[in-house]
Amino acid sequence: MKKLLAFVLFGVVLGTLSGLTAFGQAISVNGGAIQGTITDTTGAVVSGATIRIENPATNFTKVITSDSSGFYSFGPLVPGNYKVFVSASGFSALTVDTVIRTGTATSGNFKLQVGSETTTIEVAAGALQVNTEQAGVSDVLTQEQISKLPVNGRNFLDLAQIEPGVILQSGESFDPTKAGYSAISVGGVSGRTTRILLDGQDITDETVGTTIFNVSQGAIDEFQLNRANQDASGEVTSTGQVLVSTRSGTNAFHGQLFGNFQDHRAGFAKLKSFDVPFQRNQFGGSVGGPILPNKLFFFANAERIKQDSSAVSPVGPTFASIFAAHPTIPSPYRETYSTARLDWNGPLHGHYFARINYNVNSVSSNYGYGYWLYANRDNTPGGAFGADFSAGHFTHSFRGSYEKFHNLISDQTSGNSSIYNGIPGFAYYFTAQRLYSGPNYLAPQGTFQSDKQARYDGSWTRGSHNLRFGASVNRLLGGGFASFFGLAPRASIGAGLFTGPTAANPNALGCGGVAGAAACPGDPLRGYHISSMYIGNGQGAFTENPGFGMPNGGVFSWRYAAYIQDSWKITPSFTLSAGLRWAIDTRRANQDISTPSCADVNSSLGFSCTGNLFDQWQSGLGKVVRQPYGNLAPQLGFVFSPGDHKWAVRASAGIFFESNVFNNQTNSRAGLIKAGLFNDEKSLCGGTYSMSFPDGTTVSSVNGTSIQTLCNSTPLGTSAASFIQLQNAYQANTSKTGPLSNGAFVGNNLYANNAYAPGFKQPYSEQWSAGIQRELGKGTVLSADYVHNSTIKVMQKVDVNHVGAARFLNATAARNAIAATTDDAGCAGGASAAAINCAIANGYTISDFAGFGLDSANNVLGGPSILSFGATPNDGAAFPGQNPLLGNGNFLFPVGRSGYDALQIVFRQQKRNPFPGITNSNFQVSYNLSKIVTSAGGDSDQFFVGASSTPWNNDSPTAIMGRASLDRTHQLSFGGAVNLKYGPQIGMIGHFTSAAPTSMILDATNPAGDIFQSDLNGDGTTGDLLPFTEPGDYMHRYKGQTLNNAITKFNNEYAGKLTPAGQALVSAGLMSSSQLAQLGGVVQPITAAPSNGGINNSVFRSLDVNFSYPIRFPWLGESFSLEPAVAMYNVFNFSNFNNPTGTLINTTHAASSAGYINGTNTYAQHETNRIQRGSGTFSQGAPRATEFQLKLNF
Repeated sequence: MKKLLAFVLFGVVLGTLSGLTAFGQAISVNGGAIQGTITDTTGAVVSGATIRIENPATNFTKVITSDSSGFYSFGPLVPGNYKVFVSASGFSALTVDTVIRTGTATSGNFKLQVGSETTTIEVAAGALQVNTEQAGVSDVLTQEQISKLPVNGRNFLDLAQIEPGVILQSGESFDPTKAGYSAISVGGVSGRTTRILLDGQDITDETVGTTIFNVSQGAIDEFQLNRANQDASGEVTSTGQVLVSTRSGTNAFHGQLFGNFQDHRAGFAKLKSFDVPFQRNQFGGSVGGPILPNKLFFFANAERIKQDSSAVSPVGPTFASIFAAHPTIPSPYRETYSTARLDWNGPLHGHYFARINYNVNSVSSNYGYGYWLYANRDNTPGGAFGADFSAGHFTHSFRGSYEKFHNLISDQTSGNSSIYNGIPGFAYYFTAQRLYSGPNYLAPQGTFQSDKQARYDGSWTRGSHNLRFGASVNRLLGGGFASFFGLAPRASIGAGLFTGPTAANPNALGCGGVAGAAACPGDPLRGYHISSMYIGNGQGAFTENPGFGMPNGGVFSWRYAAYIQDSWKITPSFTLSAGLRWAIDTRRANQDISTPSCADVNSSLGFSCTGNLFDQWQSGLGKVVRQPYGNLAPQLGFVFSPGDHKWAVRASAGIFFESNVFNNQTNSRAGLIKAGLFNDEKSLCGGTYSMSFPDGTTVSSVNGTSIQTLCNSTPLGTSAASFIQLQNAYQANTSKTGPLSNGAFVGNNLYANNAYAPGFKQPYSEQWSAGIQRELGKGTVLSADYVHNSTIKVMQKVDVNHVGAARFLNATAARNAIAATTDDAGCAGGASAAAINCAIANGYTISDFAGFGLDSANNVLGGPSILSFGATPNDGAAFPGQNPLLGNGNFLFPVGRSGYDALQIVFRQQKRNPFPGITNSNFQVSYNLSKIVTSAGGDSDQFFVGASSTPWNNDSPTAIMGRASLDRTHQLSFGGAVNLKYGPQIGMIGHFTSAAPTSMILDATNPAGDIFQSDLNGDGTTGDLLPFTEPGDYMHRYKGQTLNNAITKFNNEYAGKLTPAGQALVSAGLMSSSQLAQLGGVVQPITAAPSNGGINNSVFRSLDVNFSYPIRFPWLGESFSLEPAVAMYNVFNFSNFNNPTGTLINTTHAASSAGYINGTNTYAQHETNRIQRGSGTFSQGAPRATEFQLKLNF
């Protein structure tokens, strides 16, 4: 708080001193502005002209004089309609009706005519104008557009959907705490990092992304989206920025009461032939007006959503009986949000305001995981204030705010008879068939965040230069807990089908784990064993710092920023702008703690070293993580608008830094702290058949049954009880051992996971844009822009120990593993060829050999060092990595990158009587032709450290780049409203986009032994890209009808051959290529797609329409009306689908091929992928819904 007060005092002093000598006005994220040059009809500048601007609604007035170059500037100004009065000696007076938009500098270039000063010429500039002052790429949605667009659920971020390059996302798509929220993807990058400002203050969630609270649509005055090269005064983001301004009161009382109603029995389309229960009541209102006319105004808004809803179970046809018994999943939702604001036209020709807001959100959801229900509740109070005033010829703008977010998540499966819960207290899933049963692994958890903000903006003019500058500071606090996997073990059965007898193995296990029995794929409890699993330690902390009244879990950061920007009006038609922004976030990569030393290593491991522990993985990694302080971001741009200023050519380039969400920091911190109780989980099965407890105990069996047997040959319904018992023991051991020994500490397991490399840098983008705007007629503007965004220094996870890499074979460990396997098969001869042949004859496969250690240490050990299991490298994995004494060295390096290129065209019309029979139109059409490529594992969530941070090739992280998951080649979006002269008002929103890309990857659904089947480049990671393809090739170079061409090519050129790991065994004389082939330890052939082709990703199509008819009551006032309306969302009920997984299932797993691109292609499978309503009000692409609306306007 002392730093905040010092910052505010600094801003006041700076502004006061500047005001003594400077002459200028500020334009920033705090509002809008108008600036321009006063000339005569010959183009000569007019200095000393008096310009007065007036807001008729509030009687706010400011007066200024043009300088020696004829230039002037007003700002920041509250968005709205204004009158500009211009007068000068020897010229006729000029009155212009114009508009001020959020974040936009309205053109104020006016020509005066020689004549009598008592003569006044009146001009209407029009609601839509060419932007002749700013080089960036942005658009503004006005209150009129907002009120008429058919937005299902009235979510304020959904307003951006008609902009080019925008894809709406459910906030829940990247974090469970965001159930009931929306997010905006701009330029093919996840909406996690789109920056959102309300009244000039940041309301972005620093923990996971998108907004920290929802805002009622009725409280919004204007909504601006910056798509490229935002103003230097903007906040930290490398993608898009949203500026939202709330409504204020005026000299006239105005308001609205509304009620919206939806019910599944009234105009809803069915899904999977089910009439799914659904009812929503959404109601609220707003009112504003004067407290003291011309001086003090108020505005208040409140809105409530009461939604009782269900979703159709997404379970696939393989488990038809489960779907029949539990066809729907309940998802009730409640939300209340409110906003109140005071505005004051005060001293120093100033405008002052204060705003408070409160949002409470409660929803049942599942994070997209079927029956894994959880309850999510958020509470977010906040407030902001602002002051824009003049001192001498200087204008100051101050902003301050405070927001606090509190989230709680709890499980909703226990005792819930309305959903399927196959094994109470145990979670399992089959991704391809969308079966998820048991407690949600994300519960319980709680998240806290607070943001204290202060900023100052100012400017001054000198000649034809308008110099703007400012600074800001944020005190950001985070905290909470998350006991991942704490309620129950979580198991995958996707590759665990008991196939029953096959030609190669007539005694293969079948239903119930009985040898020779037939398979029962529709029974998850008897027909499957566990293929991989996690169990949690029951703890929820991720940091050692206290926060928000809790003893641990706290994170802290300061954000400092400053900028300076000059707009040089070289001529009345040419503006050159140059700026420099500096911004840093502190402590976002654990820079506040030292990396562990060798002295911190648990002595019982028997690992000796000197110096820093991380240096044992790679020299230099032991240094303290760098805190970036030199984040300087220059900008340069120009606008050329000759003649009558009806067209403009613009170009801009700049650097824009990105932040790092708190979750990235906390997910990498617990492993750095020697003592404490922190969340930790262990992986089992899929090659890992033992685990170490915090007290050093190694466990490889439960009640006398080996974990390997429980994983590989015991039905799920039987083994689950043993794994529940194992988790209980693990949690009890964690609690008993206590905080003195952190089981996740790298010194206890020699496993470095998600640790930041010392050379941390904040990611940034290099943005270029160039385009043209043309006024086609009054109220009609066409824009076309080329936009490029190249983002670099993105965090990517690289295993510097190269665990599993084929070049690091431990021949002794491999020989021991082979001998142990042959012994288990009852074969004499240890690791001899005869013993191996005997095991093959007894039906053993490469998975069996992998289970005894002939595999990557990724599977055998699950990440930790062999020493943490009390064994030696020769008793461990055959492919342990570069240093067999160490576990994985997963460090985060700033080497990732992405690139976005787009042609964006926007046609906008806001006009009265545009065509016969239409009295008013407000319409926008956007087209986006684009491509985004990334090195982030094919994902678009590149700024989150997770699956997307893992490169395609661990040995060369940026060697492979391809289309990101949010890439859309073509996007056509439109929205607006028209008033018919003799009929209703019609509003609509439409979207038509190309299919999403999918990366075609080799089958790695059964991890054990996969390095011999799908690690084609030998880097130790499995599930490689299909050779001869790039990320995202499916739906581009290959589609459903040509998929078999790729499969045939692969099977002819690669199937049956050795991977580098297999070749390493052959070269060492441990196995022959023939033996590996018989074991299945070679590249497996891919199952051919059905005769009707593979499953194509679908295009996206949606059209929302509303019809309303205002009924006016003149005797009650001009603005009084009753407006009934009907809205139909996805009016034509277009079918939209989620995409199948890009895994190309191989012939070994063909029986489980439903849900894969080369799997079952039937109507039933398509219906399983049908998009339906998401959490809260998110419904992009869902089946048709009808809403009945009633508004009372006054």
